[in-house]
Amino acid sequence: MGINEQFPELHVLERLIHLRKEAGLTQKLVEQKLDWRQGTLYDYEKARLKISLEAAWYLLQLYGADWKDLFEPMEVASTVEAIGPWMAPMVQLGLVSQSMQDMIQSIRHDPIIAAEIGLDELGSSTPVLQLLLNRLTETQRRDYFLELCRYVNSLMTADHKIRAEEKKARDILLAYAPFEFDEREKASLLRAFESRYLGKGLERKFPKDALKHLLLWILYIMALSDGELNHHEQAYIEAVAENIELKKSSLHFIQKQVLSFHGKEPT
Repeated sequence: MGINEQFPELHVLERLIHLRKEAGLTQKLVEQKLDWRQGTLYDYEKARLKISLEAAWYLLQLYGADWKDLFEPMEVASTVEAIGPWMAPMVQLGLVSQSMQDMIQSIRHDPIIAAEIGLDELGSSTPVLQLLLNRLTETQRRDYFLELCRYVNSLMTADHKIRAEEKKARDILLAYAPFEFDEREKASLLRAFESRYLGKGLERKFPKDALKHLLLWILYIMALSDGELNHHEQAYIEAVAENIELKKSSLHFIQKQVLSFHGKEPT
């Protein structure tokens, strides 16, 4: 195999991301140490650039790892293929039941999301969140992901109880952020955690209707991560839907799908 020959990417990228985090390194710090342009590692880890053996070797050296570490099997490989790599840690933590997996998969059948992404790409194993983020500018991507995280933080405190499952699920989402948060952004996330958040700047943060739909799906998934949907969480999600001007028909469609998988009314 030549030095610039490409790997089978999915498994390799998952291992490289895991090894980087084990080494306690951010994407930005890795790029600085290897003298790569800003965003190079992000593009590699999101499979937007094909990674070569040479690039992978530099990363392994920096992470204090070897080739054998790169090819170790992932514990939840079959599940990752079924529901998307971003959910793998939630599966490992036992947060994702079969009904939750089915609900996550059903996001791909949301007509607004499907129309935005296209059936060909929806058939890939790439997570829906990433498919939608890839269609945004860098500024739009940052605005949307931050807004998503603010709403998730606020949802966690909607019932004045912070459950361990919800915190773990929130932390996983933050760990998969497509950029590093600056101090101002971290402060805004904290404020949303401390008080009820209903944001502004609708056109800037939600330039596509599909992004509104995905936000609602994710909020329901987060609310159900502990196995129940209470009326405080339901009321907050409905307030979010009204605030982002989601059509009532869209809200009712998502609610119907969610409750069909959950099998219960809000408690």
